[in-house]
Amino acid sequence: MRLAVLAAVLLVTTPTLAVEAVTYKGTLGNLEILAELASPARGSLVGRYSYLNKGGDIPLDLLEGANGEIRMAEEAPCTVTTCVADSNGDVTDKPIGATWTLTQSRDGATLTGTWQGAGKDGKSFPIKLERIGDRELPEGTVLTPYGIYDSISMLTYDGDEIFAPHTAPYDFAKSEVVMDAGPEETLEGSTFRYVTDPRTKFAFPRVLELADGSSTKMINEALERRHAQLNYSAFDCLAQAYAGFGANQNTAGMETGTLGGWDEESVVLGYLSPTVINWTESGSTYCTGAHPDNHSYTTILDVETGEALPLAKVFKDWVATGSMDDYGAEVDQSVAIDNPSRYFWAADKALVDYVIANRTPAEDSEYEEQCGIDELIASNLGMRFAPGDQVVFSLDGLPFVSFACTMDLLTVKLAAIPQLLAPTASEYFPDLKP
Repeated sequence: MRLAVLAAVLLVTTPTLAVEAVTYKGTLGNLEILAELASPARGSLVGRYSYLNKGGDIPLDLLEGANGEIRMAEEAPCTVTTCVADSNGDVTDKPIGATWTLTQSRDGATLTGTWQGAGKDGKSFPIKLERIGDRELPEGTVLTPYGIYDSISMLTYDGDEIFAPHTAPYDFAKSEVVMDAGPEETLEGSTFRYVTDPRTKFAFPRVLELADGSSTKMINEALERRHAQLNYSAFDCLAQAYAGFGANQNTAGMETGTLGGWDEESVVLGYLSPTVINWTESGSTYCTGAHPDNHSYTTILDVETGEALPLAKVFKDWVATGSMDDYGAEVDQSVAIDNPSRYFWAADKALVDYVIANRTPAEDSEYEEQCGIDELIASNLGMRFAPGDQVVFSLDGLPFVSFACTMDLLTVKLAAIPQLLAPTASEYFPDLKP
């Protein structure tokens, strides 16, 4: 809601223009910073920046320049008194924390200048920035700090472009910090470790070596992208302390300006082989909104490609129910199985019936009845793999009102359920071959 409302307001107040957003790295005083800036007019820049040791973005707004100088206003965080909203909930007079005055080198590779704190007693520090990357803003991007920021947030959802270094150079430059490395661990002959970004504090896996010695390149690139995407969500909570990114007097006191619970996220690698990997992300996060995001998500990837594992090639009753590109179109299952990330998937009746018939009901009969477990299995049956080539059937992706009903339902060896497996299952689980 925050994004949609702001976008609607900004679209009618700011001209649009497809331009390049440039990523810079350098220093502000003695601190390392990153900045992403776009030029809506000659002699002026707009964008965002972050301290590398913090990660949260700070808006940089337009100021008129003079004599070839570039000037920007750095916003200060919102408080109940400094960000007074109008009847539409918009902050019309954003608090200013500092002014940037910069000069660009002739070749455009560097920016140098001064950071001047607000007020007559404000301190002054030198700024030195060097261009390290760029991206083309999507057509129609609103050239404000929020517009530039929002053009990246769209990549964190399923779409035609992935959240990756070439599409989000500024956000991935934030990942260039020393990670805290955990001890080496082993899963069925493959080794991995968890690494922790000291700013966001949750641990995320990296593969060290696969049991058959095959390449780890694609899967580690996928793990790095996902880690950066979760970091983005944590940094988004920090950024929401600023009016330019959605804050106002009504959000002051919420979890904006904090990590929003991402520092308590639990990520557990549950299965790792030369062909398949899965991990579970669970926690309770909250920045703004009606309620926290209580969640438990399992991601299953093809190790060789780093892409979503086509579960329909493992279970014959895992079917595509709709297309992300054409919601109303009839689904061709043979097309969907070759491009699984573009479709919605769910268990078909035979798989649902098997789990219902073979699971052990919860000991608390009242819990069973209140949750309506069998009905939830029909709508929200998920799975993950476990050591010993087992599959764990579970309730997955439950909405907020029924999240407390999340549970594991049944664990069974794949070799024990040949009637449920697709002919191609042995491509991912070689021990299933006759």
